[in-house]
Amino acid sequence: MKADHPQADAPYAPYRFVGHACALIVLAAVAWEFIANVRHPSDRDFLSFWAAAKMALAGTPWLAYDNGALHALQSAVATFSIAGGEMPFPYPPAYLLLVLPFGLLSFPAGLIAWSLTTMAFYLFAGRRLFPDSGWLALAFPAVFANAAIGQNAFVTAGIFMLGLALLKRRPLAAGLVLGCLAIKPQLALLLPVALLAGRQWQAIAGAATSAAGILIGGLLLFGVASTEAWLHQLPLYAQIGRDGLVGWHKLVSVYAAARQAGLDTGAALIVHGLVVLVAAGVVWPVWRCDGDVRAKAAILAAATPLASPYVFHYDGLILVPAFLWLARQTISPAIVLALWCIPLLMISQLLAAQPLNLGPVAPLALMALLLQRWREAAGSSRGAVPAR
Repeated sequence: MKADHPQADAPYAPYRFVGHACALIVLAAVAWEFIANVRHPSDRDFLSFWAAAKMALAGTPWLAYDNGALHALQSAVATFSIAGGEMPFPYPPAYLLLVLPFGLLSFPAGLIAWSLTTMAFYLFAGRRLFPDSGWLALAFPAVFANAAIGQNAFVTAGIFMLGLALLKRRPLAAGLVLGCLAIKPQLALLLPVALLAGRQWQAIAGAATSAAGILIGGLLLFGVASTEAWLHQLPLYAQIGRDGLVGWHKLVSVYAAARQAGLDTGAALIVHGLVVLVAAGVVWPVWRCDGDVRAKAAILAAATPLASPYVFHYDGLILVPAFLWLARQTISPAIVLALWCIPLLMISQLLAAQPLNLGPVAPLALMALLLQRWREAAGSSRGAVPAR
């Protein structure tokens, strides 16, 4: 595709000043949240990672999946906003390797170190995929949401962007990176569709290898008991996704929006399933054709949050490649700004349950706009050439 901004030497020029100003505001707000947590440690999501790391460091990694033991440790260092609240650890045992170093610190210090370290990885990956994007990836509203609570969307979005950045020149390495999304497989549901459509056999082999390695490695390093405990608690997360135990306004999937609008489980699943089919139907032809991998990454990124019923607001960081690619195009900055504001409104809905869940709006709008741009570019080049 050749639809880059006509200012090829500075494609992000219309956004750089405002974008970097927003990034500074986001970072300032994150710093304020860090200070607040140092003064009064609270039940932010990183508390789950930190307590699980403590259990592993103590030689009892299986207790990372014991909600009673985990809560006792967590409540000793942080105040829970809701009496009887819990912060379980849902990730496979191999994930403990990632959080172990941060368990050596106090909870407030560990959260700061975790958020800054993973943010650096996210920014590095974003600049590998879009080398001239500068600090614009930090201007996205979900950066604040993720860093303030210490979630892992910096890791998953970073894996997604770094893997796709490597795809053209080092497909096997790209697959090895992308397979690490096994730690959060709901963000990789459309990845097989994309790689199969593009006939990326080396990447598929690499992804299968690393995904299997994560599961087997956790079993070998942390024992059978830890893997059994992890598998035993997985139905809890299926129930959270199905019944909205955390509140529908915190989930941003099509299914959650349908349930919040009043549909029952069956009807919501039908609506969600239809949207998944549409998303897959968009990803397939784009990845089937030759073209800029960044354009393909953008459309896959927009489609990804639509695939799983279990997606939270901070997972919206996966949309960043869609925004960064769209900003390069000959399109009004006002449209990009309007789309950028939607995730900001999504964060506001966390403050109170609203009748309308805005979660699916941004990915649906981005996917439609990106598809239009792809078709225009394909038409201007007299059709795309099937990948060999």
